[in-house]
Amino acid sequence: MALVSLRPIIFLTILLHFVASQQTNGSVSVGASLSATPDAKPWLSSSGEFAFGFQQVQGKDNFLLSIWYEKIPEKTIIWYPEGGPTVSTGSKVGLVDRRGLVLCDPQGKEIWSSGSISDLAYGYMNDTGNFMIVGSNSRNIWESFDHPADTILPTQVMARGGVTNSKMGKTNFAGGRFQLRMLQDGNLVLNTLDTFSGSPANAYYTSGTRDSSNSTNSGFQLVFDATGYMYILRRNGERVGLTTRGSLPSGDYYHRATLDFDGVFTQYYYPKNPTEATSWKIIWFVPENICATKDSKACGLNNVCSFDDNRRNCGCPLGFSLLDPNIPYGDCKPDFTPSCDEGESNHGGDVLDFIELTNIDWPSSNYVHMNPINEQTCRTSSLNDCFCAVAIYRDSQCWKKQLPLANGKKDPSQNVKAFLKYKKIDGPSGPGENKSGTRENTSRRTLISVGSALLSAFLLGM
Repeated sequence: MALVSLRPIIFLTILLHFVASQQTNGSVSVGASLSATPDAKPWLSSSGEFAFGFQQVQGKDNFLLSIWYEKIPEKTIIWYPEGGPTVSTGSKVGLVDRRGLVLCDPQGKEIWSSGSISDLAYGYMNDTGNFMIVGSNSRNIWESFDHPADTILPTQVMARGGVTNSKMGKTNFAGGRFQLRMLQDGNLVLNTLDTFSGSPANAYYTSGTRDSSNSTNSGFQLVFDATGYMYILRRNGERVGLTTRGSLPSGDYYHRATLDFDGVFTQYYYPKNPTEATSWKIIWFVPENICATKDSKACGLNNVCSFDDNRRNCGCPLGFSLLDPNIPYGDCKPDFTPSCDEGESNHGGDVLDFIELTNIDWPSSNYVHMNPINEQTCRTSSLNDCFCAVAIYRDSQCWKKQLPLANGKKDPSQNVKAFLKYKKIDGPSGPGENKSGTRENTSRRTLISVGSALLSAFLLGM
């Protein structure tokens, strides 16, 4: 009887050992599943460096199916399904026979899947950060590396036609405004996306690896090798380096290249065995100054881009406010729109006036250019022009602009004046402006009022 009573214990011990081995060797069996709960254990790679599962984002009841660095305190996410769909507590992802990975909400409604897959043998969380579905012939049927989110990892290759999309914000994983593409002509490009159609706009960065006279000299693949070196491989075997030789740190580091939500493509590194608190450090990025880059549209319509600490900041100018307060780099709506209707025009300067800002311009929104002209004539002509919303004055030249304004930027070196039209009856501005003439995200910076009266009124309104 003693031997018989031990059998369940022996069986349980073997079973627990099997489960433990499944959790540590990276292999995921068909039929395995994970639930979206705060304490759910992810599927780990054999080294434990990468994890596949659910992370909480934007609140307690929002979970994102993702792959992340498990041994880094901030659990940096490097992959998620296209569009970054979030699900609520109790949702599940499973490795389903003939269907691959399937994500469902608590009611069983399918949210995302990797696509129909026959002869599925098992899944595997690789130590490179690549989740693979392996067929019965031991070949990879599906890989997360073939469907990148916003990040590329060492050993990952992007072929011609490959695309990487930015996310909407730092913690908003919905599709963003920027793309990294390896074009069929051999160029690696960065471009914005049209808000309404989703079509790519003109490139604001181009690698210059296209050769129209000899296709063998054109780019073929974007390669991120195991050492952390990123380059464009030409058809003739030549490498065009993106990572500068000698810029990589010596030692054992994690590397990633991410198209950040601000439209900048950046390579980062992080020590695998840090001796003190640290964070991701930058090796290189393109473009060098996205605010000054043509066609980048780094900030939304009517918004103003400033470049601080190698990063973009956006702010609505006085007389404008964010269309969506949750997207500080999005479009800004005008408090006043000029009109040529009777009663809206400026009769003798009694109805309209200008807010004067410094070092701010929207270079691509001109419809009239006057040269030479003095400042007062520029102001008067623009104030009485019912089509004009903004006038720019610099170097005895005047540019009239209509709404919406695009590619706004702040550049102290330009010595430019911007005149923004407003209705006198409405007043020139509201709360939340700073000395540069742009409204700032109050969660990031301290509000600076234009005058004590406005500040007092704002505080009383709170």
